[in-house]
Amino acid sequence: MTNSYKRLHDGRDKLDRLTDLPINVIHQIQEHMTIEDATRMSVLSSKWRHIWASNPKLTISADFCRKGKQSSTTDIINRVLLHHYGPIKTFLLDLSIINPSKHSVIDLWMLHLSRNGLVDLTLRCLEHLNTPYKLPSSVYGVELEHLNLSNCIFRPPCRFRGFQKLKSLSLNRVSFQLDVATSFLCVPNLLDLMFTQCSGLHHLNIYAPELLCLKFCNCGIDTIKWISFKDCRKVKFFAVMPQQEVSQNGQHEALNLVKLLSSLPEVRALILDGCSLKFLASSDVARRLSTMLNHLVNLEFYLFDFNDEDQICSLLCILRSCLNLKLLNLLLSRIKNGSRKVDLNQLKGQGCRIDELNNLQTLGIHRFHGSKVELRFVRLVLASAPILEKMTINVDEEVSERKATKISKIIGVFAYSRSALTQLICQKHQP
Repeated sequence: MTNSYKRLHDGRDKLDRLTDLPINVIHQIQEHMTIEDATRMSVLSSKWRHIWASNPKLTISADFCRKGKQSSTTDIINRVLLHHYGPIKTFLLDLSIINPSKHSVIDLWMLHLSRNGLVDLTLRCLEHLNTPYKLPSSVYGVELEHLNLSNCIFRPPCRFRGFQKLKSLSLNRVSFQLDVATSFLCVPNLLDLMFTQCSGLHHLNIYAPELLCLKFCNCGIDTIKWISFKDCRKVKFFAVMPQQEVSQNGQHEALNLVKLLSSLPEVRALILDGCSLKFLASSDVARRLSTMLNHLVNLEFYLFDFNDEDQICSLLCILRSCLNLKLLNLLLSRIKNGSRKVDLNQLKGQGCRIDELNNLQTLGIHRFHGSKVELRFVRLVLASAPILEKMTINVDEEVSERKATKISKIIGVFAYSRSALTQLICQKHQP
C-alpha cells in the first residue's frame, strides 16, 4: 500500500468519523453558525443534508439579512420555518431586521412556534425603534421556560393566568398595558427576573414564591413604586439601580423600598445605587431597617455620593442592619461642580457608630477622591470591623499624583494598628 493511498484512506476514515457524529452534537455545532452557513454544511455529506432543518434552536440575528434586501428577509424566514421539521424549542429573533409594517408576519411565526414545542423565546431589539412589537395572544398560551423581551408591548388577554413553567424572565424597554383582570402575573417556578427601562407597571402584582434573583435597572421611580410582590421570601440576589434623580416631593411618596427590603429576609447579595439610597433616607441616622438582613454577606453601592447627606444616612442605616456582612464595595460618583460639602458631624458621635461589622472581611472603595468625609468613613469602618482582612482603595484618576500619595499615607496610618488587616491596596486608578 503506497503512502499516498494510506493518506487518502486515513482522510476518508476521519471524514467518516466526523459524519457519524450524533445529531445533537451536529446541532450544537450549527448553533454557532448562521443559518446560511448551516445550510451550506449540508453539502459536505449526504447524512447532513437535512440536519439543519431539524435543529431545535433557530437564531435569526442582525447578521441574517446583511447580504440581502430587508424586503426579502421575511420571505427567507418564512421558507426556513416551512422547511423545518421537528420541534423548535429555542427561537431568537432580532426585531430590528423586520420592518414595523411586517409585524403581522411575526404574529404568524409566533403562532407557528406556539404549536411546535417552544420553551425558550427571545425577541430582542438592538436598535431603539419607535414602533414596539405587540406580543400576540398566542405567546401567552405557550408553556415557556425562558422569556427575553426587548422593545415589546406586554398586553395579555383576560384569560391569561401567568406562565406556570417560566424559570427566567428578562424585560428590556417593555411597555405594560394592564387592566384589573390582567394585573396579576403568576409565575410559580420563576427563578430570575429582570426589569430594564420598563414602563406601565402600575399596580402589577407578581406571585413568584421560588424567585432567587431580582433586578431593576434604569426603570425609573414608578416601576419600583407600584410593583407588588406577593411572595419573594427566597430571593438571594437583589439589585436596584434606577439612576434617576429623586425630587424632594418624590422622595416622600408612597414608594416603599424599605418595605420591599423587609420582604427579603434571605437576601445574600444586595446592589443599590445612589438614587435608590435616597428612598431610605431618614432624619434619624441611628435607625435600622425594620427587618434585619441577617443573611446578607455581599453589599455593593454604585455611584455613591459622599456629598449627599441622605445617601450617607441610608448607607449607615443599611450597615447597621447587616450583622453578617463580609464584603462591602462602593463605586463613588464623579465630583459635581458646585456640589456642597457634607458636615463631618454626619459621621461623628454615637449616632454614626457601626458596631455591627464584626464579620466584615473585605472593603473596597473605587474612584476615591480623598475628601474629609470619605477618609472619615474609612476610619469609621476600620474601627467597627475587627477582623477586616483586605482593604482596597482605588484613587480616582483625576486626582493629582501628589494628593494620591498623601491619601495613601493617611490610609496607611489608619490601618497601621490593625493586626487582622493582611492586605492593604491603595493605588491610583489607571484608565
